[in-house]
Amino acid sequence: MTPTSTDTRPRSRRSAARFRRTFVALISVLVVLCAGFAALDYVQGPKLSTATVDTSQAVAQADQQLRLFANQNVSAVRKSQVTITPATPFSVSAGGQVISVQFSERLRYATRYTVRVAGVTSLYQDRPQTFRYSFTTGAARVYYLDRADPAAGGGQPDTILRTSLGDTGRTIVYSAPRIQQFVVYARVIVVSSLNDDNTSSLSIVSLSGGPVERVQLPEPGVVDDLQVAPQTGIVGFEFTGSGEGAGYSGDLMTLDLAGAHTVQPVLGIDSRSLAVLAWAFIGSSTSLVAQAEDRTMLLIDAKKPGSVTPLRQYAELDGVCPDGTAIVVGDALGNKLVSSLKDGAQTYLPTRPLGGATTYGGKVAILGTGTDRVQQVAVFDPDHPGAFASYLVSERGATSRILFQTVDNKGSIDDFRVSPNGQYVAVTVIPDVSSSVSDGYSVDAQSTSVSTVFVDVATGAVVRSVDGFDATW
Repeated sequence: MTPTSTDTRPRSRRSAARFRRTFVALISVLVVLCAGFAALDYVQGPKLSTATVDTSQAVAQADQQLRLFANQNVSAVRKSQVTITPATPFSVSAGGQVISVQFSERLRYATRYTVRVAGVTSLYQDRPQTFRYSFTTGAARVYYLDRADPAAGGGQPDTILRTSLGDTGRTIVYSAPRIQQFVVYARVIVVSSLNDDNTSSLSIVSLSGGPVERVQLPEPGVVDDLQVAPQTGIVGFEFTGSGEGAGYSGDLMTLDLAGAHTVQPVLGIDSRSLAVLAWAFIGSSTSLVAQAEDRTMLLIDAKKPGSVTPLRQYAELDGVCPDGTAIVVGDALGNKLVSSLKDGAQTYLPTRPLGGATTYGGKVAILGTGTDRVQQVAVFDPDHPGAFASYLVSERGATSRILFQTVDNKGSIDDFRVSPNGQYVAVTVIPDVSSSVSDGYSVDAQSTSVSTVFVDVATGAVVRSVDGFDATW
């Protein structure tokens, strides 16, 4: 007997209907599973999804942030919940799905940091979780100038090189005859060079290739004390015209790399171009401090012509504190002081004895927000009457510690520059003064044996040395 069926639809339609039922059932099961996993994830509390931090900016500038992104909106986070290894000052805030850890000071180069946030809860469930995130900052990268030795014959170019304190490699980034000075900003370098008539030329060189841009100076003359504001890209320099009828004599000029590449004179209180004895940019702002010829310190906004605030008179300007709130100055008695830009309050910086010997203080660089500092000092050399031995020292509280001195005190310390985070100091050294030979440059002449030694401020260890000078972080 032949079996019968009550379903009179074609076989293809019956198969399609079964597929739709199976598909709908499968989707329903998946929806239920996903909902279950979501609910499980929800009741387990928040989790760290991702994190971001600019490891380059974190060593160059304070107040950089690590942002931790959760998968849920999180409750407020207290500072006591956060641990950073190695320890560094910070503040913390939370909003929405983001926890922001802000580093109050610049971080150290080539260092692995681990940030732990305990007891993180969502706005809806009290299920505390711990977030952990680690990152490593890059090694210190440095540019420096190595001039050709005149003894090697004419026509040899000078070179600007880039290196890292993490290895011994080096890269030539620019070569040209008779380079005076240079500064680095983002992906360009600004270079002053001497022409055949000993006037200066000013050029903008791209680090990624392309033509060199020659900057038009106000008149033939000499560029000196070239500096750049590291965050705003404003270049400054002193300019002195050449020949009879020159219009400038040590006047301060600026050039905005982020705008029109036009040289502009900085104006003083009388709205005339300002001749200066010394000057420096302030922190990450567009402001600068300049010492006029009458030794009055002036606070000037380089982006706002006419914005000039007179401060006190001091014998010299040594520099600006890293946080931009104060300047380091010298008085008529040779004392070094930190002077607040806000209210003029002064903090005396004593020059402490070394091994019982009296020291005579020179250039000072403040390391952070307090008075910890690196200073160049001189001590009478008992073995050579009338001569001095030169030292670079670390001054912390009541403690003075030698960071660097030349071998057998035969050399001289010509200059030093502290890295932006205060971790290293680059020391410009003439190894042996008695055999030193000048390179003969009419502006900023240097010894042909000049070298730069990089010293770890915390330990006093020499980590690298290179032939050249003008180290730029």
